[in-house]
Amino acid sequence: MPVISHPNLPSLERLKSSGLVLADELSVHKSNRKDLHIGLLNLMPDAAFQATERQFVSMLANNEEYLIHLYPTSVSTENRSDKLKAYINDHYNEIGEFQNRKYDGLIISGANPSQQDMTKERFWKPLIEVFEWAESNTSSILCSCLATHAIMKAKYGIERQMRDEKAWGIFKHQLGEQNHPLTQGIEDGFDGPHSHYYDFPIEEIESTDLQILASNDYAGIYLAASKGGRLVLFQGHPEYSKNSLLKEYQREIINFVSGKRDDYPTRPNNYFSDSTSEELDELKKSLLSNPREISLNDEMISDIDCNWQSAGKTIYRNWLESLASA
Repeated sequence: MPVISHPNLPSLERLKSSGLVLADELSVHKSNRKDLHIGLLNLMPDAAFQATERQFVSMLANNEEYLIHLYPTSVSTENRSDKLKAYINDHYNEIGEFQNRKYDGLIISGANPSQQDMTKERFWKPLIEVFEWAESNTSSILCSCLATHAIMKAKYGIERQMRDEKAWGIFKHQLGEQNHPLTQGIEDGFDGPHSHYYDFPIEEIESTDLQILASNDYAGIYLAASKGGRLVLFQGHPEYSKNSLLKEYQREIINFVSGKRDDYPTRPNNYFSDSTSEELDELKKSLLSNPREISLNDEMISDIDCNWQSAGKTIYRNWLESLASA
């Protein structure tokens, strides 16, 4: 799907070398394509902000049938760096202006949690306000990770629960609804990334209008949706790039050596090769005796084929097709 952003996102230029189809004058005026207007509420912290843009665009830009008009916005920008404030001011829609139009769909990104009680997070109130507005101004709302946790609480009254240990890595998933429109073309046992400390009681979700579309016995829900698809909830991360878990692991190691966390982080499951895992074990021994800043090289994941994105793009394509027929 050719993608054009309103206003233009300079970070999209980095995607052209990835073979994704970004909009040009020809695609904008091609009469046999259907236009879809998608909002993106980006809540990610500064370090991951532009990477998140690229990740979601990579999910959208994989089919020639539609022309995707993307409208990025954000909220609670007062705690941003001056550099990112300027970037948001130049390339994002102000939230009031953003809400002056209707959209076929809205994507709400995850965020960086700092509180166990989400209602105390800086983003909580504006996130819920945008969500409630979107229920009447979009055909479907697609939430990612922490946004899913927030909506589970705000809309369904379901409290997330702290896990015994973090679920993160690459996991295989069972399909809950074999013939659901969102999972058409997906095979049982498909791979997908997770990264979350919290989870939901399955029985509480089953008491709502939500259908669990994909899950893993250990990592929990990957994808759920309301009947009719007006709400799509990812706890997994199909949009993750090849090095997303590597960068997250590096950040957690740095948090340990700097004293921001007490324990050395466990490695993501089913992500690193055996030889890289051995290398990381040696690094752990070294850091425990000599804490210091480190940088993990992308060569550590050179053998990863990123196959989870294929299933993710299929789900997103199915979502866009449902918007086109709404």
